[in-house]
Amino acid sequence: MIAACLVVALALGVPDDPTPRGVTGSIILTHRGAPLMAHPDQPIVSPLLVRVIDTTPTAAPDAAHTYRIDYIGVVAGDYDIRTLIRHRDGTTADELVAIPVTIISELPARHGTDLFGTPTAPTIVRTHYRLIAALFALAWLAVPTFVLVRRAIRNRPPPPLPPPTPEPTLADQLRPLAEGAMRGSLSLDDQARLELLLIAFWSERRELSSVSPAQAISQLRADADASPLLLAIEQWLHSRDGSPESLAELLEPYRAHAPIELAGGAR
Repeated sequence: MIAACLVVALALGVPDDPTPRGVTGSIILTHRGAPLMAHPDQPIVSPLLVRVIDTTPTAAPDAAHTYRIDYIGVVAGDYDIRTLIRHRDGTTADELVAIPVTIISELPARHGTDLFGTPTAPTIVRTHYRLIAALFALAWLAVPTFVLVRRAIRNRPPPPLPPPTPEPTLADQLRPLAEGAMRGSLSLDDQARLELLLIAFWSERRELSSVSPAQAISQLRADADASPLLLAIEQWLHSRDGSPESLAELLEPYRAHAPIELAGGAR
């Protein structure tokens, strides 16, 4: 029983002739037992590289499987492919028979460009490949990145213009005079100017242009629309009990009108 279990593999098509270095060779292997695979630790500088392909993956686990073993030699010499084959569970495939191959070099002796004859990979490839690739990628990306950034800066929309300053109104013209009346600091000239502004505004609306200023003020005191601001100012001049809130409400009817230019340039 033990002897029968050991005879589980048969290599077919093992090449009798040497295989040139750098040329891929193939061997067909029929094997019954644990699945096979190539040795997982095969560095790029290994003298012989092996790949194992199961050509009958759907066969039953206990049935014979047919594998194609591809190999390529990079250093001339005699090799046993069996040493580069393992079970898929990582154990050695000791049941395999020897699978010898010979790799030959077709270059003349002492050829100066035989890089595969060196024991290690060139230093520039082994230690600086990733750095060189990264520098090349950065250089390749630098130009389009610069163009896109420059285009984005040049096409940046201009900052929005500040909102226009609102035009002054008659309420703005009356406010400092009315505030002076509230504080009790309104001079006689400013009192006269305030009365003239109110008379000028209401004379067009109440036909006061033909009466004297004193008569116009008297009529405005009795007018329902003109009297609130006029009476409030007269009260402030005596009691100084006005408030900013009441002033804002009293000036509201005058916000929709432009300032008035008095005779002589006074405003």
